[in-house]
Amino acid sequence: MIRANLLPRPKEHITFFGLSLNGERLREALLGLLVVLFVALLGIGIELIRLQRLQGAASDAERFLSAQARERAEAKSLALDVARYQEYSREAQAMRDSGARAAVAIARIGNRTPAHVWLDSIAPTHQGYGLTGQSKSIDSLGIAVLSLGRALPGERAALVSTEHHEGDTLRFTASITNTDPNPTPGTSSL
Repeated sequence: MIRANLLPRPKEHITFFGLSLNGERLREALLGLLVVLFVALLGIGIELIRLQRLQGAASDAERFLSAQARERAEAKSLALDVARYQEYSREAQAMRDSGARAAVAIARIGNRTPAHVWLDSIAPTHQGYGLTGQSKSIDSLGIAVLSLGRALPGERAALVSTEHHEGDTLRFTASITNTDPNPTPGTSSL
């Protein structure tokens, strides 16, 4: 014969500081709280281990960087030297180009100077060239200014001053300027 107790178990009540609590529910709540506490502690432990590893890696990286400080300083110095030498190279190229442009401009000025007009000096200015010289007559000087003004499009020649000297010599000062407000790089002044 088998006996079974089909009657519900009597409910336990626990009294705590004047509070009456259901024992079974209290056990379930405490078990749930313990599970949550265990999971939280496990997560905190994992995060602490991760944090420790990250701190170790950061300290290793700092040691590596401090060990490489001299090489980085040398590389930075080398990069600055390379930049300076590149600037020197660009300036030298510009000077080479400007010398060629100046030679072409002086040749064109000389070729445009008519007979009976002599140039004493050709000096570069901010926007072109300044000229000083002598002429046999005012007519030759006018022809020279017109000829120099038509040497290239965008250039303008102007007579700055004249002065009559002994004999038939007429001394003059003239300028040749670029009238283009935005000259293209690499083009000559004349």
